[in-house]
Amino acid sequence: MQKSKAAGRVEGATIIGIGLMLAAIANFTGLNGAVKWLTQTHDPLQVAWARNVGALAFMLVVFLPQHGMKLLRPQMPSAQIARGIYLLGSTILYFMGLSHLDLATGAAIQFTGPLMVTALSAPLLAERVGWRRWLAVVIGFAGALIIIRPGADMQWAALFFVASALCSTFYQITTRHLSSYDSPATAATIAAIVGVVALTPVAPFVWTDPDGWLSIALFVGLGVFAGFGHFLLTSSYRYAQASTLAPFAYTHLLGATIMGFLLFGNFPDKWTWIGAAVIISAGLYVAHREREQAKQAVDARHAEKSISDHRESQ
Repeated sequence: MQKSKAAGRVEGATIIGIGLMLAAIANFTGLNGAVKWLTQTHDPLQVAWARNVGALAFMLVVFLPQHGMKLLRPQMPSAQIARGIYLLGSTILYFMGLSHLDLATGAAIQFTGPLMVTALSAPLLAERVGWRRWLAVVIGFAGALIIIRPGADMQWAALFFVASALCSTFYQITTRHLSSYDSPATAATIAAIVGVVALTPVAPFVWTDPDGWLSIALFVGLGVFAGFGHFLLTSSYRYAQASTLAPFAYTHLLGATIMGFLLFGNFPDKWTWIGAAVIISAGLYVAHREREQAKQAVDARHAEKSISDHRESQ
């Protein structure tokens, strides 16, 4: 009976985690839709500045009452600043890509991020990556090439998304390294501060006044979508494992396709769908292998503990 109750609690927590992940994806889809709309008439740097200002305001309102000034005092400030620079680079490059290409293309290429994390975790984090995952990484990058289509029909603006995914990879790897030092609230707030400090001197030179109440509402909404989205994303990992949540992140492609079609009349061509399918398949396989390895590591620790307990009892 106790095992049944425990299993029920775990299952219930997993469902909550999945729900929070889907809600986070919905926020990010709304964020990218607003960015796509605004970058048609405003410089991507101005849009990125507004995103960071709004996100910082949201985080201070939500986190400061709970954490106090400790929120603004990271244990490793230099590393947190570097993490914020990686996130800022990823944001600016992604917004530049959206100013030229559709939402679905950006979402599909961004899915190479987890593959880049796997590839770079070996040299940067000294993690062991087996040949199966290396093969999945290569196949996933082949999917990105299908979307970009090097040659006469190459979508040059897609390289913004590739560069954005690379910056995001360094951001995620740095996040892994810092996760045991600072809370997610502190890390997210410092990253937003970095974005505001870096872009505020630039904003006056690229500024264009919002052309109506809709643009004003979208500029305000950037911060809400970004701040609340990251809050939901962080919260989802408290209830479910990353490998469990990973497949649900790919629903972003569906949301981006629907929003792109309804708002901008864009629909991905067959090569984008084929490339996206290849990237997602590779990403799901990597997530599966990581889950299997994590399970094997847990089983090995339990086996070692059982042997140790048996020896002590003799």
